[in-house]
Amino acid sequence: MSDFYYEECGRQGDIVRVVLSGKIDSFHCDYLFQCVERQIADGCKKLILDCKDLEYISSLGMAMLVRAHARMKKHGGDVKITGLRGVAAAAVRLVNLDRIFEIYPTLEETVAAHGG
Repeated sequence: MSDFYYEECGRQGDIVRVVLSGKIDSFHCDYLFQCVERQIADGCKKLILDCKDLEYISSLGMAMLVRAHARMKKHGGDVKITGLRGVAAAAVRLVNLDRIFEIYPTLEETVAAHGG
């Protein structure tokens, strides 16, 4: 089961936080990408993927994160990740996604890194 929701944050409300929970696997990847695409279409330039409630991410899910990151970069935006832990954190480190993404332990640090 996956459940994503959005919230604006930062001092000026210019950062969009997408909270990911459950699993990002082959069944949920397209939905996640559609969420990111919607934010890009709405003019979002600062995106936080909050993974504090993420239990599992498959290899396809990780590929979708890279794809989302590339799309944001193409449109002049940036994606940062917060709250990774457990199995999801181990998987991200295993495939060196921590070299692509800026990953922060807390939401407050992530918002600050986005200038919020």
